[in-house]
Amino acid sequence: MRQGESAPDAVLPTHGIVTATPVEAPPLTRREALARERAAQAASTAIPDPEAPVGSVDEPTTASEDQADPIQPDGQTQPVAASMAQTQPTTASATAPVTSLAPAVAARGRKRRSRVRTAQIVGQAVVITALVAGTGAFVGLSTPVDLTVDGEGSSTRTFGSTVADVLAAEGIEVERGDEVSPALDADLTRGMDISVSTSKDVELRVDGIASQETTTAHTVGQALADMGIDARGAQVSMDLEAPLADGASTPLSVVTPKTVTVRADGETIPVEATAASVSDVLAHAGVEVADTDFVTAPLGAPVVSGQNIDVMRTETTTEEVEETIEHEVEKKETDGLVEGETKVEKKGEDGKRTVVYEVGTLDGEELTRVEKSEEILEEPVTEVVLVGTGDPNDPDSYEVPADGGSTMTTEQIKEMLGGPGSPWYKIVQCESEFNPKAVNRQNNKYFGLFQFGILTWQGVGGSGNPADASPQEQFQRAKVLQERYGWSQWECAGMVGVG
Repeated sequence: MRQGESAPDAVLPTHGIVTATPVEAPPLTRREALARERAAQAASTAIPDPEAPVGSVDEPTTASEDQADPIQPDGQTQPVAASMAQTQPTTASATAPVTSLAPAVAARGRKRRSRVRTAQIVGQAVVITALVAGTGAFVGLSTPVDLTVDGEGSSTRTFGSTVADVLAAEGIEVERGDEVSPALDADLTRGMDISVSTSKDVELRVDGIASQETTTAHTVGQALADMGIDARGAQVSMDLEAPLADGASTPLSVVTPKTVTVRADGETIPVEATAASVSDVLAHAGVEVADTDFVTAPLGAPVVSGQNIDVMRTETTTEEVEETIEHEVEKKETDGLVEGETKVEKKGEDGKRTVVYEVGTLDGEELTRVEKSEEILEEPVTEVVLVGTGDPNDPDSYEVPADGGSTMTTEQIKEMLGGPGSPWYKIVQCESEFNPKAVNRQNNKYFGLFQFGILTWQGVGGSGNPADASPQEQFQRAKVLQERYGWSQWECAGMVGVG
């Protein structure tokens, strides 16, 4: 026979134990029922001392024994009628809540029971039989509610008056961050739905970026939705319907789908993939990267949708070329030339060499060129140039180079004089029409470009006939004459507006 069923006609095996007929209990107040329910729960979970005396089983029962004390687990006695009256509500509290606890809640509150002797169980059965009469009082005074804890539902009855009372009776501790609906201080009503969502920690990694999150969601999918993460098309390390761990942190990794553009080897490759890092994107694009290549983002860096990734190829080659070695120019000062004048004493010549270079390129564009070796084919010849330091006011302090007077063309002479805008150009055009061999036809006394007289020519350092001197020397002597005496030495100066 199951515990809690009443069978008035059944006869329990006595073995000398006193039995009693259930007594009709008067209606109980709500406070009395709650007090007796708690006392009954405490009594039903108490384990009797295995060594305590059970009592006599051989003495016959007499009428005076109706007032005898039943055997108690602790070896003490109390009147049967009083015991039955005090424990009548216990039957309801010991039977109804057994099937009303939620699986999760019952699992939390369930304790392992110890074995007791058969005689002790039989003794308790007597008390339980007496408590059956109080079942109606428990049902009538308790409040039925529906309780859901992290998505697992159950129904229960309680003598409490608030939501907090229900949770306390079920052994549910509410901690910081938990969500309870209705509020803990809300008054109970029959059939009320009470929901508890416990706070859970999540070690979240989205596209390689880690964070610590807290949520009251029950499943992985609900948690991602609460965190604003769209899981559609994403790679999630756990099933979306999987429950979150309660009391421990849940590691969760999410890789979202992205559209990224890869540029490599002259091609533009669009990539749509659930890739967490740059290396994942390149793998989807089929682009291999060598250690010497240059990528615009680190391979392990996270990527975002719309990002551009460029892969540039580096290459190092050797190149052999023939080059010209430019000759050097050496300058020497000499007072044999007037100050500012120059003369090439030794003509220079360029040399040749073969050079091996190490060339570095990036996507075909040269970035570095390093000389590794060379071979001289022809040595260069240094050019020597004389630079005059002679005093132009002392014709004897310098020499004017001679070239026989026939090495310059008319155009070269014009250029030497400074062109049409130069006063020298105008004077020579008037005096000799640019002829370095010109002789005055009227008196045969004036010669050359500037129509020097012999004495004047000699006065500025010249020798022989001015017409026999080079155009350069004639010009040089004319400048000395002008520096000493001005433009008045030439009649044509006034005619052409010079001086």
